[in-house]
Amino acid sequence: MAPVSASVGQGGINRSDDVRKVQQLLKQAGADPGPIDGIAGPRTIGAILGFQQRFLTRPDGRVDPGGRTIARLNGPAARAAPRRPTLPAPARAATPPPPARAVGGDWTGDSQRWSQDKKLASLQPGFRTRIVEVIRQLKAEGFRPTIVFGWRSVAKQQELFRRGVTKVRFSFHNAQTPQGIPNAWAVDLVDERWAWNEPDCHRFFKALGRIGKTQGLVWGGDWVSFRDWAHLQGRQNSELAAVKRESGL
Repeated sequence: MAPVSASVGQGGINRSDDVRKVQQLLKQAGADPGPIDGIAGPRTIGAILGFQQRFLTRPDGRVDPGGRTIARLNGPAARAAPRRPTLPAPARAATPPPPARAVGGDWTGDSQRWSQDKKLASLQPGFRTRIVEVIRQLKAEGFRPTIVFGWRSVAKQQELFRRGVTKVRFSFHNAQTPQGIPNAWAVDLVDERWAWNEPDCHRFFKALGRIGKTQGLVWGGDWVSFRDWAHLQGRQNSELAAVKRESGL
């Protein structure tokens, strides 16, 4: 069995050794990922989606450690499967997201008051690309999306927890590099006209969830125990402990 140490594909960690393992397994399963190069590009993600269509009703384009997709890829049925056409990977934003260096390296102060560009720059690069596309599509539908939170400090998270705004003491908003540079896997978006004011806000949140999920993102509005309508994240809730470790926290 060929395990992976972290997620591979759409929104994954995409460590090169893991990507090569998945690419090799996809090739053996008849889902062509392109070159075995350790890069999780559109062709590899398309191959994952095509393979997942064989057994998932909602393919997500990602292979997670211990998940159904890696188990299927390692199974005898996958190795014996006929070649099938791959699906195209989800559309990428036409305009690349602003890199962190575009807004400087000062990450101090209240992150809720940062500029929109700085909030975008505080996101994990691959996740940021998809959020840029979500914002583009929302604007095309006539909404006025604005980021409330991208990255936020653990201290801010604790404050929100005490106020009952969040149910967790560490969140995907708090993710950072081991060097302490913001690398958030979550963002909160509202329409600047309505924020959380009902009923109009739910027109926006419904569109946010619909568009976010086309980009392979998790929408907080789908949660049952705590409806976080404005929230999108690029990792599954089951990966939160791993993200905390990756952040050196």
